[in-house]
Amino acid sequence: MASTSTKQVNNRLLELRKNIKSKKPDFLRQDAHRVKKLEKNWRRSKGRHSKMRFRLRGYRKSPSIGYSSPFEVRGLNKDGLKEILVNNIKDLDKINDNEAVLLSSSMGLRKRIEVLKKAKEQKLAVSNMKDIDSFINNVESLIKSNKQKRESEKTKKEAKKEEKEKKTEKAENKEEEIKKKVLEQKKSREK
Repeated sequence: MASTSTKQVNNRLLELRKNIKSKKPDFLRQDAHRVKKLEKNWRRSKGRHSKMRFRLRGYRKSPSIGYSSPFEVRGLNKDGLKEILVNNIKDLDKINDNEAVLLSSSMGLRKRIEVLKKAKEQKLAVSNMKDIDSFINNVESLIKSNKQKRESEKTKKEAKKEEKEKKTEKAENKEEEIKKKVLEQKKSREK
């Protein structure tokens, strides 16, 4: 019974967070819209006469504690799950029911497929993957096609190599024939 009430509370707090974040302004550095060399990311205004530091009306908003989300849902994703970064299959064993898998961006395709298959078996939520089945099918077909391409290229290379060897053998045979003819001509002249 307690878990359902906490879920309801979390859902209510997630809605509240969504509402708060929708009203939150973009926090830009002072004069970033005016001066080209200033970056758009936030830096606190420190000027002695800065109107933004004084929080005067009509000037940009500064970050404050009032814009923060409720403490109970801070750091959770939209579904109310805590995201855990996964780099390999062993990391999946550490994930609980109220946590979601966040696949590392540096993970390769083969390892990613293995992790997704195991996550599907364990019925874990994957936050940065929409459709696991279609992704696995697409990647496996891509791997098969690449393997076939490599095999066909390998056979082509082998065929070219054999042709080259045949040509070199023919050239060597011609050279030997020419040498024999030259030797025969020398012998016939000497006689």
